[in-house]
Amino acid sequence: MDISIFRAKLKQLLRPGEKVEADAGYRGDGCTSPPDDCANMRENLMKQEARSRHETVNRRLKQFNCMHQFRHNIDDHVYFFEAVAVVTQLGIESGERLYNVLYDRL
Repeated sequence: MDISIFRAKLKQLLRPGEKVEADAGYRGDGCTSPPDDCANMRENLMKQEARSRHETVNRRLKQFNCMHQFRHNIDDHVYFFEAVAVVTQLGIESGERLYNVLYDRL
């Protein structure tokens, strides 16, 4: 997720003390947990699985290819992206499930 979207829209949805998994580009924000912020190998593997699951969602969004081959007014871009996001979410809810990541209470 883009850091500006996170900071503008999603960060305020976190509960107190809650963090999101991030890649190495999101350093310096107390609400993000970068890849190397782990206490042991087990936590490191858990974080890798969570990032991998997120990349699965990204791949599902990209399969529609409307972002690269966009031939409409740029102001309409948000509507296309939202439609792709809704179709992707409906797919997940209709059986195209993501795999579970077992989070330890660390």
